[in-house]
Parts: sequence; structure tokens; C-alpha cells
Amino acid sequence: MYNLHYSYYKTIVALLFLFATAETGAQVNSVRRYEIDIRREEMNVSTSSLLPNEVMLRAREFIRKDPTYYVGYMFEGFYRYDRAGDVAGYVQAAKPLRQALELFEKDYAVALRDVYSSEEAYGGYKDRVYDYIYITEKLMDCYSNIERPDSVIWLLNRYKSWNFQHDDFGADNYIAWTYHRNRFYTSEKFDFLYNSVKENEEAALHFLKQNLENINKNAAKNESVINHWGIIGAKLSVYHYLAILYSYMHKPDSARIYYNYMRPYSSIFPYNNYAIFCFTTGFFEESYSYFKYASFRDTYDKYRLKESIYYMSILDVMKADPQKSVNDLSLYIKQSGVRPGWGWYNMGLARALMYNGQLDSSMICINKAGKFNDVHIGTTWGQSHYAFSHSILKFVNLQRKEAAIRFEDKYYWLSPTKLKKIAEIKLEQYMIQMLIFNQLSSNPERAEVYYRLFASEATISFDEIFYMIKDYGRNYFIKEFGKQIENDERDIIRKYFKLFQGKLYIEKGDARKALKVLEDIYNQDLIDDNEYEKLYLARLYEALAMANEASGTKTNFEKFLTQFYQTYPQLVPYSSVKMKFKIETKTGEIESSKQILSDLNLFNIDFETSGDNLPTLKLNFGKTADNKDIVEYSVESSWGTKIVIPSSIVYTDTKDVAKRLAYSIFNMKY
Repeated sequence: MYNLHYSYYKTIVALLFLFATAETGAQVNSVRRYEIDIRREEMNVSTSSLLPNEVMLRAREFIRKDPTYYVGYMFEGFYRYDRAGDVAGYVQAAKPLRQALELFEKDYAVALRDVYSSEEAYGGYKDRVYDYIYITEKLMDCYSNIERPDSVIWLLNRYKSWNFQHDDFGADNYIAWTYHRNRFYTSEKFDFLYNSVKENEEAALHFLKQNLENINKNAAKNESVINHWGIIGAKLSVYHYLAILYSYMHKPDSARIYYNYMRPYSSIFPYNNYAIFCFTTGFFEESYSYFKYASFRDTYDKYRLKESIYYMSILDVMKADPQKSVNDLSLYIKQSGVRPGWGWYNMGLARALMYNGQLDSSMICINKAGKFNDVHIGTTWGQSHYAFSHSILKFVNLQRKEAAIRFEDKYYWLSPTKLKKIAEIKLEQYMIQMLIFNQLSSNPERAEVYYRLFASEATISFDEIFYMIKDYGRNYFIKEFGKQIENDERDIIRKYFKLFQGKLYIEKGDARKALKVLEDIYNQDLIDDNEYEKLYLARLYEALAMANEASGTKTNFEKFLTQFYQTYPQLVPYSSVKMKFKIETKTGEIESSKQILSDLNLFNIDFETSGDNLPTLKLNFGKTADNKDIVEYSVESSWGTKIVIPSSIVYTDTKDVAKRLAYSIFNMKY
């Protein structure tokens, strides 16, 4: 930062010199620009950092002094860009940035052509050229964030037309990213695209490899100008995008190579992207730790969706801890406010609430997200991903609401009111299902993203994917998952394809085939992550119980039913299998106990049975110190482990006590 008085002294000397020579229009213009540059230095503002609040006033001052000089428009564009959080904001920022770009090119063509020609030229021109790079970068982001990829490509090709010997910006990387981000569109929508996802991904790879070739070809000439570390940095940028593309293409070995190239450089390592890679390959514990680190580290842009927050909520559900996700997301939504990502966070919260048995609260969050028009900034997740994820969550929620009616009353079919409610829910389910089918049929990457399971661009969990496919094309998916079992390079993920095969055989009514597939998994496929694969285990035990029951053998039905319950009790009330408990009650002289036990027997739970493998529900009725009725409850496994820790319900009347008990023994809140 320059001393204020010294700066004015320099300005006065320059003015005297110019006026003494001749007061031509060009010289007056030069004086004004010199004043602007001095004032810019006084502000101590780096064009690569956030700008202070007063910068808009300075920008207007600069434009007023010389409306033909790029600096004022550049600062106005930066100011608006840093404060943009929606489409309108980025549209406003793009206008002065575009003007700054055109004015810069008009005045500094020599700098743009010669900056990398020698070390001396680089030293003299680099500050100006970096202004150009920052203008281009932020204008590109504006176009990208308002979904104008054709303008992004136009801008990047304009930048490339200067034929830089070294590309500090990485235009080819961003061209590749733009192809990848819009891979599911065709030339009918945007002229620069090809007509299939595969062709667009190949184009993206072409630009990245072309960039790498150019870096290597010019390395000897550039090293003397930008030094060895400048070459390394350029290569690392290419590796970043290559890792993302190979991960999307389900080529984990290739993706891992490029992540390993970047790993030694911790300051630029893409922790969030690597966490997604770990997630897609089944290393869930490692994935969670990298997401957690990324969520703390990536604070540079408050207006950008944090994918890490959303993914961690899926992993919490997978490890049978939806309550943690409910707590974390509720707090994060409250703290972050309504900004880009708010809709995604509400969908994550809706999922956690749903797996926690809080269906009404979950639907409230789903409806909130449905009314919110999220802006997808700096991410490959677009509106189609958002709409599809919303539809799936709503569909699964409705399925569970229907199941809840059957769970809460084993004689529901005798109630016209409940039958009517089921019919209404089924009609809504059907409408959502048709919407999902339409969304899938128009999605050219459905096979690579949704049918492959744990794809890098999938924004729903594997469990939700099964809800999506189980009612149609069962033979197709059994065959398709068979191919994945043979060909998928992700060893840990193969057992998920096998699980889906077995579950689809159950849906088809072929319990014996299902039992063979599922028992093979149970006997042969070891669980790689006991903490984060509880949802997988629960679905396996549930399917084994269903297949045992449906096949008529029932040899291991109670064993698998109990394992299902112990692994993920919140899922059991919404399953087609009926849970069985041994029950021990101590009623004492509490009159209300009779009504509560009678009400509890209306739920779709079998309490009148015994079995060696079954858990035991213990109920103890009594009085509190202030003479209120209380029921203490707990659930123990057959070997004495607490499945539901001892808890109690205090009540003054019996209404809803049985309902609270029924859900509590499945570790759910009512």
C-alpha cells in the first residue's frame, strides 16, 4: 500500500510534466488513467480477493474520470459478482465485466500478445494480464451461473484467440468442464455440444489432454518465464479435471492416479471431489472424513452449495444414525439462511427425518424444497438433478405414509376412513411415479448415473434408487445388475448389485431364486465397512427374512428378522415383514395398563409369540412421585444386549400412549 502523500506528490509531478509538454487529448487521458492507477494502489485491493464495501464508490469515480478505461468497470463487476447470490445478481455483474473485457482488449493487445515472450515482458505485463484473467474468470462464472454455457464457450475461445504461450487461466480445462457440466444436452440446445453424453465426455477429455500436451510442449520455453512451479501448477489443474471425469466414467484406477498426483500438494488438493470419489468406490469412512474436512475448509464462497454437507447427511443415514443428520442439517440451515444450496439442504433434512420415522416433518421439508428455485453455482448438479431428487424423496415418503397406516392398525381394512386415505396416497404415489418415469426417460445418462449405483453425479441414495426401479422393468434390471456384478471395477460396490438382484426376484414373486442370491451374499460377501454399511446390512437381512417367509421354508426367518430390527430398527415398521417380540409386562395395580396394552395389540406387531432369537420388550407400569402414571420400556436381544435403552413415558390419559410406545421400540420419535 502506497503512502497517501507520496502518491499525490507523484501525481502532481506527472501532471506538471504533461502540461509542460502539451495538453493534447491523449495526454489528458493518460493523466486521468495515471490518477486512477494511483488511487487503485491506495485501495490496497487485490483483484483476486474480496473487495471492500467502498469499492463501488471508487469504481464510479474511475468511470466518471475516464469511461474508456477498463479499471472502473472491472471493479464494478467484481463488486457485483462478490455480492451476487442469484440469477439477477450475476446478470448485473456480467454487464460491467463484459465492458471491462472489451476495453482491456482494445488498449492492451500488445501485452496480451507478448506477455510470455520473455522474462522481461512477463515482468512488465503480468499485472495487467492478470487483470484480464480475473475479468475473464468472473465473467465466465457469471455466464455459467445463469446457465449460459454457449456464452462460456464463446468467452473461452475469445481468450484462447490470443494464442498464449502459457495459459495461466486454463481455458481448455474450463472448456472441458463446460462440456462435462452440460453433457446431457445436445447441439439442439447448445451449438457447441455433440449429440450424446459419451461424445460430450470424449470432447471434455480431448480438451484436457490437449492442454496437457501444450503444457509439456512449451515447458522448456515457459520455465524461464514462470519457473518450474508454474509448470507444475498448470499440470495439477489438468489432473484435477481428469480425476473428476474418470470418476464419472466409473474408471476408479485412472481417477486414483490423478488424485495421487495431486495429494502431495495439500493446499490445492480437491478434498470434496476426492470425498465423492471415495463415496463412489465404497470407501465410506474415508469419504466421510474428507467431506468433514472439506466442509470446514471450503468457506471461500458463502453463495455456493456445499456438496459435502449434503453427502454427509446421506452417509449418516447409511450408518443408521439419521438423528445426527437431523441435528446437523437443522442447525446448518438455520445458520446459513436462504441462499444457494438451501433447497438441497432441506432435501437432505427430509431424507434424515424420513429415515428417523418423522414422516410429516419430512414432507414439510420436501415441500419447502419443491417451492424453492435453487441456483446451482460451481457444481455439476443442475435443475434436472434437483427436480429428480425431489420427486424420489416425495415418492418414498408417500410409500412410507401408506405403510404407516398398515403398521398402526392391523385391521385397517375394516376402516373406510383408512381405506380412503390409502387410496388417496396411492393416487398421489402414482402421479409422482409417472413424473419419475418421464424424468428418467428424458435423462440420457440414467444408465450411468442411477442404474450403476454410487455414481459421482447421483444425488439420491442407493436405497432410494431401489424404490425407483422395483415396480417396472424387473427382468431388465436383473439382467443389467448381472452385467455390473461381472464388469464393474469397484469391488466393494458389487454386493449392492447382488442385493438388488435378490430384492427384484422377491418383487417378481420368485422367492427361491431370491433366497439363493441373498444367501450367497450372506455367506460369501464380507462387509467392508461395518459402520457405514448398516443400511445395506439391514436391507440384506430384511430381504432374507422376506424370502424365507415367501418361500415357505421359514427356517431362518426369525433370525434374519431380528438382525434386521437390531441393525436399523427405524426401517422395520415400513417393511412388509411383521416384527415379532417376546414381551414381559409388569402392570402392578395400574388400571390404565390394560387399555394401553389393548391399544398396543392393534399395531401390526406380533407380541404373542416366543422364540430363541427374538428380542424381548419389557414394560413396567407404575406411578411417579407426583402420582402420575408412567410406563418404563426397553428392548433386549436374546443374549441380553440393550437394543432400546431403558426409557419412560409419563401420561395423564391413555390417548396416544400406545402409539408413542409402538414407535419408541423402533427407536423413533412420535
